[in-house]
Amino acid sequence: MLGVINVRDKRSNNLSKVYGVRRSLASSSSAWERIEDAVGLVANAQVGTTAVRNDFDSIYPWSDIITCNYNNSTKKVTAYYGDANFSFTGGTNIQVMTIIPEFYYRRYVSDGYEYVLISKDKLSGFIQSKEFMIGRYTMSGSASGVYSRSGQAPFVNKTIAEFRQYAKNLGAGWSQLDWHYFLIQLLYLVEYADYNIQSKIGPGHTNANNTAAKSSGGCNSLGMKSGTPVKNDTNSVIYRGIEDLYGNIWQFFDGINIKNYQAYINYNPSSYASDVFDGDYQKLGYVNSSTSGSYITALGYDPKHPLVGLPTDVNGSSNSYMTDYYWTANENRIALVGGPWLDSVRCGLWYWHVHWTGTDYNASVGARLLKTS
Repeated sequence: MLGVINVRDKRSNNLSKVYGVRRSLASSSSAWERIEDAVGLVANAQVGTTAVRNDFDSIYPWSDIITCNYNNSTKKVTAYYGDANFSFTGGTNIQVMTIIPEFYYRRYVSDGYEYVLISKDKLSGFIQSKEFMIGRYTMSGSASGVYSRSGQAPFVNKTIAEFRQYAKNLGAGWSQLDWHYFLIQLLYLVEYADYNIQSKIGPGHTNANNTAAKSSGGCNSLGMKSGTPVKNDTNSVIYRGIEDLYGNIWQFFDGINIKNYQAYINYNPSSYASDVFDGDYQKLGYVNSSTSGSYITALGYDPKHPLVGLPTDVNGSSNSYMTDYYWTANENRIALVGGPWLDSVRCGLWYWHVHWTGTDYNASVGARLLKTS
């Protein structure tokens, strides 16, 4: 496989930029090394409204990530964050969504290193990520209608199949969180160059004992900045216009099914279903770790599915390797990500729960909307 230096040599023109990170597969550190045009860049997260330096605020695609009001009746954006008529609380038929613009990425392993590269341009070996919208907030509402809006309690106590149907009820192109989550991971990694998102962005609402989940909107004051209103473990966090990617509640991850630790990935929302291991569900070229209840130390890599990195080894800690936790079990399982309000330092962007079946549900598990067309 081509090394990172050859990516530079293969650029289509001298104006193309590649922002990347790499990490030794033998390293126990959560940190990544900045490479290519990311060398020397700085990314800080905001606490409250105090401005901080983040060079990625002016670098595409991070610069063009924006929250909007989307009218699901007219199928049009009615306002963007910063417009006079923009509203965090939405309204009739209005969803508050964050637009992730088109970009190109490359994740690969070579000579003992893992590389993640992002570019605005289509370059040799890079894969297109088409523009999509993701809920700024976790899904709220009821069986009669779901939405992403501020000031709402998370919708919980439903199965993955029920949330799948609620999203579909909104119309064509709607689904719940799926493989696009891996794209968010890549954007975060290149920006902050560290697996430990709790140390970089904030702990999140992760240490509230037996209290209920927070209502959405705790990070509205940050606008499009990443960070937290107060850097403690009882406040929400936001990354690039996506609130509570981890903490507050677990979120279902659709399109992944696991059978006896072997994962299958599906990229087609129209055929998502639990306990299916053929058709659009494609077998990954590695097997997940069978050890449950430990911190992750390695993520799998399949060149046929380079975006998908699931836990293959554990026995780490909350401040080493991936810094996040992993639960699993044999037989047929589904996936949850992020972690709830009571899991403390276990939570993060790489916290995987593949211990549940497709019929399980409880008060700490919800969903997040996606719009892909």
